[in-house]
Amino acid sequence: MSITVTNPEGRNVEFKDQRGPTCGLYALSFVLEYLYDIKIPATADGDKTWESLRNKFKKDGRTVIGELYDATSSMADYIKALDPSKIKCQSVACDVTSIIETLNGGGLCMVPFCVDASGKPDHSGIHAHWCVVQKNVAHASRKLADTCHWGAKFLFDLDVLRTSNNSIQDVLESWWGKDKDSTDLEYYSCDSEQSATAVDSLGEIHQLKPGSVKKIPATALSRKLAGKMLVFTR
Repeated sequence: MSITVTNPEGRNVEFKDQRGPTCGLYALSFVLEYLYDIKIPATADGDKTWESLRNKFKKDGRTVIGELYDATSSMADYIKALDPSKIKCQSVACDVTSIIETLNGGGLCMVPFCVDASGKPDHSGIHAHWCVVQKNVAHASRKLADTCHWGAKFLFDLDVLRTSNNSIQDVLESWWGKDKDSTDLEYYSCDSEQSATAVDSLGEIHQLKPGSVKKIPATALSRKLAGKMLVFTR
């Protein structure tokens, strides 16, 4: 599933379904194309003619399998270095006023939050996920914005989104493996390095490719994601 979003210059940009550990890189790929006409795919999907964001982030030690567990100034500087002449990225506090002002100025905000099963922000502290806040929506009493994630558009209350962002908790180490028969590069959560199978979010069982299981270390998301967002301006 995906949607097409038209930017102010009239260019159509695809926002792909970004469930799973690479959600942040899919969000980033969209932002780079929407604002700066920089086309870097989130994942190569077998096409060796492109260097994907995942491949570059892995080579530079910024990710294990494609997870983006960092919204600090260090990550903002790294993203700017992808194309310093075009990209303007900052790590700022996740603040409703900052989001509104960024959108009014023609920018975009990448906001980590806790997502529930319906795709809305919750305050559970778990299921950290990335969205792109794209456009303010006028309302008499609430601060609303069109927001993209999961290959769809959602209408989010920005106060609720901020509270969800601030609720993000640390994560323990986890293991992820590839389906042995699949041609794509998607990883599935499993129990340990020795796991032979994994169950996805829909309950489907996947036989894992031998040697494909990777460990993502425990990460202090309460310091690296909570209370922060990545802001992109023109």
